[in-house]
Amino acid sequence: MSKVMNSVFKNHIPFHYQVDPTDAQSGDPGLSFSVSPGDHSAAEGTPVRLRCEVDPGSGNDIVYSWSLEGKDLSPSPRRHQDGGDLVITRVDRTSDSGSFVCKATHRLTGLFIESSPATISVQWISEADVQLQLPKFPNLLKAGIDIELKCHVEGSGDMRYEWFKNSERVSKSERIEIKKKKLHIHKSSTDDNGVYTCQARNEVGSSPVGKNFPLVIPSNDTATIKTVPQNIIAKRGEPAFFHCQYENADTVQWFFDNNGPLESDDEKIVYENGTLVILAAEHRDQGMYSCHGPRGETLQVYSAELQIAYLRNLSITSFEPALSNQLAIVGEHQELQISCLEPSGLPRPKVYWKNPDGHIISDSGVVRVQDNTLIISKARLDEDDGNYTCIAENLAGETAMSVQVAISTPPSLVSSPESITVTEGDPATLSCSYVGMESPITHVRWLKDGEPLRESGGPVRHRVSDSRGNVTLFLKSVDLSDKGSYKCEIFTKGFPSVFSQHAELAVKEKLKFSSLYNERLELGSTSKVYCKAHGATEPTVKWIKEGNGTEFPPHVQDINGTLHFNGVVEDDKGRYTCLATNSQGSINHTITIDVVIAPKFTVQPQNLTEAIEGHSVMIDCSAEGDPKPKIQWMKNLKSNDLESPRFQVLQNGSLYIREVYLADEGNYGCIAGNSGGLRTKEVQLIVRPGDGYRSDMDMNNEEDESMMGRTVIITLGAAAAYMVLVVGLMLYCRYRRKRRKQQYLQEQAEEKLENGDMHDEQTELKETNHKTSSAKKNENRDSHRSDGADTAQSQSSNHSKKSKSSYDKIAVSRSNLKDPKPLGRGEFGDVFRSKYQVEGEKETLVMIKSLTSTKDENALQEFKRELDLLHKLSHENVAKLVGLCREKEPHYMLLEYTDWGDLKQFLIASRKDSGSSPTHDAKKRVPQLSVAQILSLSIQAAKGLKHVADNRLVHKDIAARNCLISSNFSIKISFPCMTKEPYHQEYAKHRNRVIPLRWLPYEAVYEDEYSTKSDVYSFSCLVWEMFHQGELPFNKLNDDSVLSQLKTQRLGWKAHKAAPPALQELQATCWANDPRERPTFDDVVIKLGEIVVDSCLST
Repeated sequence: MSKVMNSVFKNHIPFHYQVDPTDAQSGDPGLSFSVSPGDHSAAEGTPVRLRCEVDPGSGNDIVYSWSLEGKDLSPSPRRHQDGGDLVITRVDRTSDSGSFVCKATHRLTGLFIESSPATISVQWISEADVQLQLPKFPNLLKAGIDIELKCHVEGSGDMRYEWFKNSERVSKSERIEIKKKKLHIHKSSTDDNGVYTCQARNEVGSSPVGKNFPLVIPSNDTATIKTVPQNIIAKRGEPAFFHCQYENADTVQWFFDNNGPLESDDEKIVYENGTLVILAAEHRDQGMYSCHGPRGETLQVYSAELQIAYLRNLSITSFEPALSNQLAIVGEHQELQISCLEPSGLPRPKVYWKNPDGHIISDSGVVRVQDNTLIISKARLDEDDGNYTCIAENLAGETAMSVQVAISTPPSLVSSPESITVTEGDPATLSCSYVGMESPITHVRWLKDGEPLRESGGPVRHRVSDSRGNVTLFLKSVDLSDKGSYKCEIFTKGFPSVFSQHAELAVKEKLKFSSLYNERLELGSTSKVYCKAHGATEPTVKWIKEGNGTEFPPHVQDINGTLHFNGVVEDDKGRYTCLATNSQGSINHTITIDVVIAPKFTVQPQNLTEAIEGHSVMIDCSAEGDPKPKIQWMKNLKSNDLESPRFQVLQNGSLYIREVYLADEGNYGCIAGNSGGLRTKEVQLIVRPGDGYRSDMDMNNEEDESMMGRTVIITLGAAAAYMVLVVGLMLYCRYRRKRRKQQYLQEQAEEKLENGDMHDEQTELKETNHKTSSAKKNENRDSHRSDGADTAQSQSSNHSKKSKSSYDKIAVSRSNLKDPKPLGRGEFGDVFRSKYQVEGEKETLVMIKSLTSTKDENALQEFKRELDLLHKLSHENVAKLVGLCREKEPHYMLLEYTDWGDLKQFLIASRKDSGSSPTHDAKKRVPQLSVAQILSLSIQAAKGLKHVADNRLVHKDIAARNCLISSNFSIKISFPCMTKEPYHQEYAKHRNRVIPLRWLPYEAVYEDEYSTKSDVYSFSCLVWEMFHQGELPFNKLNDDSVLSQLKTQRLGWKAHKAAPPALQELQATCWANDPRERPTFDDVVIKLGEIVVDSCLST
């Protein structure tokens, strides 16, 4: 390939320096392919992408090139490079046959590697023509002989053939035999006469119908065709003529789509000589016309088709390669190729080009046309530029589309930007100038640290202007992240980019505070209040209390800007000012510290509480605290179940039920909350039936009993019919389950024999080996994996030898569990909350995940994955694995749980409109999270997930429903994964897998590619949930719409407007479509910790 590359490729490939072949060396051990091209199978005319990518660790100075059968690819509008990938917009069976090889060369060293050859299997099919094989000539046709017709069609793969006579399918019979592409007619007769066509099918589709064959067997007993009607393509509104003549026919008749005989009228004329004229052909006249020649009791029929000519318009998409604004740019003395794709039309349209002078361009010369492709060999300035027009025409008319060809010249740099130093928050300006052509032929972009400068979410922070070659970069408010090396790149299509000199932008950090917010301290607690400040030099930070100055009581210490309260007392409340001072000046920020007493129950509801149906019941509950706590009641974790006037919350907090129904039975929670936190106590209400009692609900139900009885009878009848239909399938499934169960028990028995503990009646969890059933694709997706791409499944297989002893270490007894309460249901089975206490130790809350689906291999595998994952992790922001119960079925996995439960329910409870009725608007809800609290929770979650990633594990289901929050506002990453209840609406079934669709990126949903980078994407969704108080993402879209928009990368996440700009920017990068552009959790933790709040600067 020459140094000056063809402009067709330049429109798609960034310019790169050519490597001297004499300096290039192969076999570089430092280069390796992360994605290699693989074999493809595609229909002719469809697009194909051959993937090629070098491992990212090889650096950025990589030049990609492609060869076909050992030769560099010749220029073609159909082919271009996208990075290292070769994109073929329309694969061609002739031009694209052979072995493609990708070559990656290091620009600086000249070392290169080549991929394994990849081939494209092009599927195609031609027109189908009918040929007479036996006898050899039509004049030898006569009654009684055998006739053989051949369907001549070319194409790829296996063919299936169909035969038609007068447009009706030919079926096999004693005399008619179809063998592959041949039709055999034994002992032929005049009944076999007619127009024969054939059609072939392969993996591409059906072949177009080509030449037909009119079979004419003469006979003295029947009419004999002399003029066979021919297929006609007519222009709309013009006359169409069908000619047909018989010899020895009683008459000639015409039928249209088997309707007739036709007679002359205002639209058509039937002549005595057999000619049919359609006076003005319209679309309604399209179809099959049959010419009938009766003689006595015999009838001869020959058919022909009428089609209306049409021509689709040319458009901007008719040009290849794709053009922007119908503009094609080619460098001076370089070659340009533009193909004009033939539009759909009948008959097939003819395509030609006209030059700017309006003359048709021939197939020779410097400017020529070959196969509908306009070629300008060596573009000449002021001679070959102008508007070139592609024209397509047929019987229906013509259509045209123009392309403006511009000849470009190389740009030159006039001046480079100069280095500057700017204080954080101030504006900054960088400028460069050049001489070149006008936009869009020449354009300029700015590079920061070698990468294009682009906005990444949040408010627009920079603007670029280009005024007649003077290019200026405006930074509205400089941030610390703007520090770096800047240069401008001047790019003219057809020539290499011209770069300015580097200019350094130094940012002087502004004196400012990190996040400072009002605090609420628990009376008697040991607490800390932080004040952190940043500046160009390290500032001195101290606290001042209003009315006391810098003097604090003995139990309060100010250590380097951190207030230490060793036992908070009532007098500690008040206004505190943090003062930060350095050489830039001083700033201060005042907060209010309030001393609160968390709610404490003075009267707790008694468990169990019994009531009799129809009677009243009082469930006592009272709490104290400062400020006085508000008391709310919930039934089965739902507050809207207590909206009936039968329920009344008294002033002292007790719940009074005026008239108890059987449906009132359940778990009731008394929630006491104030600014110091929330406390919850649950009680189980058991309702005993009352003798002879009938509630209003029962009376209403009686009216429907008759209708319900009929409904039940119909339903049972339908169910019985259904049972009969599926009984065979049930027997088969029972057989398979029995075999799996025996295998599962056998594996457990082997394990127990090894451990010396064999009990027939017990079932233990045994590690299952995970075998990947699908082969790895030729075009692997390793480039999408991050440092955390090793999943817990691989970890479990690596530790299979250790699993038995590991499980023994975490074994716990069921006798230590008490008072279990249901939370929901997941893929394995039910999920409970329970109290757990080992003798001599403190009672704790745990979550129980039961494994009831022992026959489901996928459930067993996922249960094992979560078990191994949690067993390996130990972090304050990750729920700990408490133990594993294997004494009997179902097996229990015990996880750490918190007093406030999952974050999703907490967020929902914090909504102002969390009630479903107007009566709930007036009720006090859980306090809404502040921005500072959300930031704190986000940092904690990020740290927990960083720990998961550091252990090379992947969570796969990060969301508020799978996080736990406690009353001290700490968060833990957990694995409830209640996919069936109560969060079934937050999961979707896709490709036979239940996935958290709305929290996953493209590669996880469509490529089953889970990694740390997919967890980063989901983490940003978790932050979004916290700002939106547990709202379902994209709640106005159904699952199919979400899938569709995710597939086309139109699913647009948008950070909450209340989020700090830096957080909005971070979320946008986490939601990047390309996983390689997403940050790691190390980066996320660092960036979240750097989010600060500006204060007024004073001197």
